[in-house]
Amino acid sequence: MPLPLLLYLALCLMVAYLGRQTRLGFFRCFLFSVIVTPVIMTLYLLMFTSLENEARRKQEDRRRP
Repeated sequence: MPLPLLLYLALCLMVAYLGRQTRLGFFRCFLFSVIVTPVIMTLYLLMFTSLENEARRKQEDRRRP
């Protein structure tokens, strides 16, 4: 395998590792980062995981008496 392909797959694996705790999970993050690009997938994860965390905090605040 050529070196650029190995580097690309390594970046995709790193992005998948970042997304392992999200709704998408490891495999889907890996697949989307291979299809789209690791850079765009990383931006997606950074944007939407912060939105999900904020939504969870709001739900927890509503549950508290």
